[in-house]
Amino acid sequence: MHFLGLILIAAFLAAAGGETGAMMSGAPRISPPVKGEGVRKEREVKKAPAPANSVRRVTKLVEKIEGGILYTETGRYSLAGVRVLDLTRNIGGPRREGMPKKTAEMTFVNDQLKEVVVRQRQ
Repeated sequence: MHFLGLILIAAFLAAAGGETGAMMSGAPRISPPVKGEGVRKEREVKKAPAPANSVRRVTKLVEKIEGGILYTETGRYSLAGVRVLDLTRNIGGPRREGMPKKTAEMTFVNDQLKEVVVRQRQ
């Protein structure tokens, strides 16, 4: 019985010795990948859709348009890169009291001027 115990211990040490010998020699132990392990993909975080563009339309009385700048009753706006539609009739000379006034319908997208439509008001 004692002899059988020694054989089992020797077999155990022989099987374990192959693995521990490599560890003791300083060589890195590389184990084969186990099925099911590996790089796990992180779940993509779903984001809420971006809010729609903020569109705002404002109508102001036009004082003048000069040098690429629109002057209104409340301020001035640069027309660089802005789509401008002038739907007014070309009346020569300075504007008198009885003549129609011009209005500018300004379209802002995300607080940036994108389009100006100039119309004559009766």
